[in-house]
Amino acid sequence: MPFLIVLALLALPFAEIAVFIAVGRQLGVWATLGLTVLISLIGLSLVAGQGLTNLRRLQITLNAGEPPVAELVHGVLLFVAGFCLFVPGFITDVAGMLLLLPPVRAWLGRAFLGVLLQKARRGQAGVVIIEGEARETPSAEPPPPRVIEPTEKR
Repeated sequence: MPFLIVLALLALPFAEIAVFIAVGRQLGVWATLGLTVLISLIGLSLVAGQGLTNLRRLQITLNAGEPPVAELVHGVLLFVAGFCLFVPGFITDVAGMLLLLPPVRAWLGRAFLGVLLQKARRGQAGVVIIEGEARETPSAEPPPPRVIEPTEKR
């Protein structure tokens, strides 16, 4: 998996250059550069607006005493969207614009948290493994989870 990520990161600049050349042939050099700058400015302003909205939701959730998991995931994905929009290129601009859509962020957030939870259950998350699950017993408190450090043998 890390090999695929490195390969994708190495291939992305070449793909961006190919798209720039194709768009530049159709629109011209100055129009292509102008379009890239315009998309970045519009996208970054949308990221800022959605970031402020997400910050308000985060404060409301914290004031209610609830864990702000969804707000933090949306915040991270908005940061990634801003980074994608800041980097010049049409492929990264499309990725950044897609991340501005709340349903896309919600879907990616659920997928990411699901993968992270599965890795944590298998002991591959690199932090700690929490064993034991809360049982639904109305009369008794569930036993506290047992934390196993990664260096401890099973």
